[in-house]
Amino acid sequence: MCRIPQSLRQLLSALLIAAACLSMTSCSEEPPLKIGFVGGLTGRVADLGVAGRDAVVLAIEEKNRSGGIAGRKVELVVRDDRQDGEIAKQAIRELVNEQVVAIIGPMTSSIAAVIQPLVNSDQIVTVSPTAMANRFSGQDDFFFRVAAPLSRSAEKIADHAAKGLNLKRFVVVYDISNRAFTEDWLDSFKKALLKNGGQVVSAEEFTSGPNVHFLPIAQRALQTGPDAVLFVSNAIDTALLVQQVRKLESDVPLFSSEWAFTTDLISFGGRAVNGMSSFHSFNASFQEAGYLAFAERFTKRFGYAPSFATVLAYDAAAYLFDGLEKNPVRSGLKETLLKLGSFRGLQSEVVVDDFGDVERELFLTVIENGQFKVVE
Repeated sequence: MCRIPQSLRQLLSALLIAAACLSMTSCSEEPPLKIGFVGGLTGRVADLGVAGRDAVVLAIEEKNRSGGIAGRKVELVVRDDRQDGEIAKQAIRELVNEQVVAIIGPMTSSIAAVIQPLVNSDQIVTVSPTAMANRFSGQDDFFFRVAAPLSRSAEKIADHAAKGLNLKRFVVVYDISNRAFTEDWLDSFKKALLKNGGQVVSAEEFTSGPNVHFLPIAQRALQTGPDAVLFVSNAIDTALLVQQVRKLESDVPLFSSEWAFTTDLISFGGRAVNGMSSFHSFNASFQEAGYLAFAERFTKRFGYAPSFATVLAYDAAAYLFDGLEKNPVRSGLKETLLKLGSFRGLQSEVVVDDFGDVERELFLTVIENGQFKVVE
């Protein structure tokens, strides 16, 4: 009988082990850490959803290039909620079944209101970049936010318009397809304007969709002779409404909630939106080197400039990554995030309170010559 040399036996054993490894998912690497994303990627609010998704994609690509989280690659599982409550619920169920460790999204308050009970029931941390409704504040739950509550921006516009510009009589045009945000915004603005000696003389509601006739809405908004008009609607609808206002040869000052202030507002509104103002947490004039490098990377990767939704979604990913570095599992992640107290956002340090709500600076932003400009 021929005896196999010791060195050959060791080589054969190594080859068998290697073959066994190749037959399995991996011998040396752990499975990827899955993070879910849910947002409206189609329809009239797709500017928010796409910007949010793309920001998270970039954040994950960069994290993986630096070694991942706790030695594991990060994998993004994306679902389109289509700005539909039932579809959003199904998306959450699918993400939970996919065993994601946490979820980033959704991008609107109305969808957040629908999925909040589900994520609390499943005890899965969900970090929304842009859900700003006041109803989410002060709750001990699994729903986190990286944007300031909408009451702060509503109050700042009321204060700026009434005290700084002596604009006291407002008409508000708002979209009820996102009631959780728009009705909350209108209520906060009314109260703040009243404290500043002003009033909302008329509120014109509409439901966003392809068959909306914007000219009659603009006509009704102007018929009371307001000092200013405020729009609480998505970027496309706001742009089309503003065009109708300007076609009626009105030079009334125009304001917007933060929702509309994406690049779509300028793309669809053209020269008509020049001069519009809003307060929100994105500093379009920010010149710090780290942010400028991010903006360049993002634009090169996706072919368009970052907006407030981009920055807030990237911040949401950064906050979640900080927590997962310390606790890369679902269990206990909520407590880990709350203990962080703050995280470094793209443009500032962001403070998180005991309920997962944040305080961050808001900037007065005006559209000038097709560009967002921050006014000191």
